[in-house]
Amino acid sequence: MCLFPSHNLASFGVIVQNLGHILQDLVKESAGHQLSVWTKEKELVEIQERLKAKDELLQWSEKEKQTMREQLTVKEAEFRRAEETVMQEQQRVLEMKQQEAERVQAKEEELAHTQQQLNEKEDQLKSSEALVANLQHQLQQAKILAPYIIKASGPGLVSATVNQAAHILVELSDYSGRPYSLHQNITATLEHVYEATPTSSKRWLWSKKPHGNNVVVVTASPFQYDVTYTAAKQGKHTLRVKVDNKDIDNSPFDVMVYAHPSQLGQPKKVVAGLSTPYGITFNKQEEMIVSEMVSHRISVFDRRGQKVRVFGSRGDAPHQMKYPRGLAIDDADNIYVTSEHRLQKFTTGGELLKCIGQRGKKEGEFDDPRGVTVRNNNVYVCDCDNHRIQVFSINLNFIRSIGSRGNGVGEFDAPDGLKFDTDGNMYVTESGNERVQVLDSTGKFLREFGREGKGKLGSPSGLHIADKYVYVCDHGDDRIVVYEASGHFVTSFGKRGVKEGELYEPRCITSCANGFISVCDFTNNRVQIF
Repeated sequence: MCLFPSHNLASFGVIVQNLGHILQDLVKESAGHQLSVWTKEKELVEIQERLKAKDELLQWSEKEKQTMREQLTVKEAEFRRAEETVMQEQQRVLEMKQQEAERVQAKEEELAHTQQQLNEKEDQLKSSEALVANLQHQLQQAKILAPYIIKASGPGLVSATVNQAAHILVELSDYSGRPYSLHQNITATLEHVYEATPTSSKRWLWSKKPHGNNVVVVTASPFQYDVTYTAAKQGKHTLRVKVDNKDIDNSPFDVMVYAHPSQLGQPKKVVAGLSTPYGITFNKQEEMIVSEMVSHRISVFDRRGQKVRVFGSRGDAPHQMKYPRGLAIDDADNIYVTSEHRLQKFTTGGELLKCIGQRGKKEGEFDDPRGVTVRNNNVYVCDCDNHRIQVFSINLNFIRSIGSRGNGVGEFDAPDGLKFDTDGNMYVTESGNERVQVLDSTGKFLREFGREGKGKLGSPSGLHIADKYVYVCDHGDDRIVVYEASGHFVTSFGKRGVKEGELYEPRCITSCANGFISVCDFTNNRVQIF
């Protein structure tokens, strides 16, 4: 029996057939979907790869931005520096322009001042020409009235020693320099004008009596006269030379009379309470100026020995000093001080004028400078450990150097003190060579002394020349040794001790206004005045 009718079978076939078509369509559609999914997955991978590439590009871009930012920061800093440099350069240019304008203005003012001075000089020249013409006329009249010139010379014009004959020579010549014979009256007198006491607070004028002074005028030739005098007192004197009761040129002459070295030994006065006094000098006000070495200062005393002012302190500033030693004074009362590797110039009141030097061997450099003296507007310094003498102008500009290390003639070993005599000869003490060496004004060796006999020196330092005697501080033997200028030993005084008249390492010696000899008694911390 048939379950389905035939017409139903036909329908079922159609259905099956349709189902097959549907299935084929589903298969096709499924394959299409799979292809689409695969395509999408591929696109997704590509998108991810592009995103990854974009991320990497973005990271690189950020790094590049950071690098560019850093470079920009550097460029900005460089720009700021360049801007500052430009501003500084602009400021410098402005300052240079201003300075140049000031220089131009100063030059214009200087030119105007110079022109004014030139006009004044021209006026002065005209006045001088008129004055010269007048003087020439007066000279012609003078030649008619007094056809000769009177000139005095000799050591007696400057100094003498008590009870010892001093000499000067009075010469007459015509205006051409030829000797001139004169048969007229020549007289000379010597007057003591100063009270010879170191404790007096003021000057005392003596009467016009000669007080035992003996003056003799001897005719040496028709045109020469030898004036010999003997002073009876120590201190300042005036020597007056007259022709027909009229003073000759430069008369009266100031003469300092010193005690004979043999009369020295006990001091007239002692100034105590100092701190290692090393150098000593006197100014025109007769004040005593002392360098106190370990106190690093300069002390000034009046004639009574009272301290009136102090200047200097320890330090390296120009107005300060370390271990001051040598002292000297010029005609303007300016004070020169040698200290540790320096040379300083002060006013008499203690105001610094100039400071030069540092440690070294070059010109104007020093190594332990000590003695200093002033002569003819030149300053001479014992450059001790450089074994030479340095010479400067009065403004402390270097001029020349004298000597080098050695023990031969013209050589030095630790020069400590120096002084000049009236002939311009230089006397130098050398602690290394234990001698006094004498050179002429050109530096040529003349003689030496102090190496033998009673005058043998242990360790000489400061020295002083008074009349015809040379006084040397022998701090090695604690005494003062006195020689004639020739080097011949005369006497000595002092020995180691603390009593008055005894010495302990004397370092410097000089004379004061009344002719007394003053000694820096170094280790006894005092000055003794003989």
